[in-house]
Amino acid sequence: MKINRGLKITLLLLAIAWLLKIIEWSLEVNLYHLGIYPRNRLGFFGIFFSPFIHGGLKHIISNSFSFCILCFSLYLFIPKIASKVLIQLTLISGCMVWFFARPSFHIGASGVIYGIASFLFFLGIFQKNPGSLIISLCIAVLYQGMLTGLIPNEQGVSWESHLSGSIAGLVLAYYYKNIETEFSQKKEIKIEDDFSFEGYRNIENKAFIYKYSDNNKRVKE
Repeated sequence: MKINRGLKITLLLLAIAWLLKIIEWSLEVNLYHLGIYPRNRLGFFGIFFSPFIHGGLKHIISNSFSFCILCFSLYLFIPKIASKVLIQLTLISGCMVWFFARPSFHIGASGVIYGIASFLFFLGIFQKNPGSLIISLCIAVLYQGMLTGLIPNEQGVSWESHLSGSIAGLVLAYYYKNIETEFSQKKEIKIEDDFSFEGYRNIENKAFIYKYSDNNKRVKE
């Protein structure tokens, strides 16, 4: 059920992004103006639309693969709060871009992608259990190249979105550090320690009850 739900949500979000890109190609329009434009009232609404708007084919393909893997992993390992974290990452990183980024249209899901990667990585660090640390190690190995995206090193790339997403992921990972993940769930094992008289286990139940007679002999009822 968890896998099915996570896969459905991930594919649905990707489908919206691809549908908008197909509309752009079909109608020969450009929807970049729906992105985030910092410190502009209309540009503020781009916080909600920008993750679905992409520049070109290369942009949307690269983001699709990364988003698919990371979003599905989020729902797989932390199903209880996955949707909440996804929304919070989008809003927090988007607001940071709106407040602090360069005056230009910022589009694409890369801010959310960096946010999920950062969240999963730091959650494992903060929780310190073996399972969560394995996730952190996998993220570090698979997405180490993302570190270069945190600084301005390529024309036309919103490094502000990357940095904002990473910071948002770090903050949320610390906030949710005590949340149960699929690796941190512990099965409760109840151990009965009700012993009577010199270590003999009490085996009384509804069908088998002891009564004490006056001469201290046990009588089965």
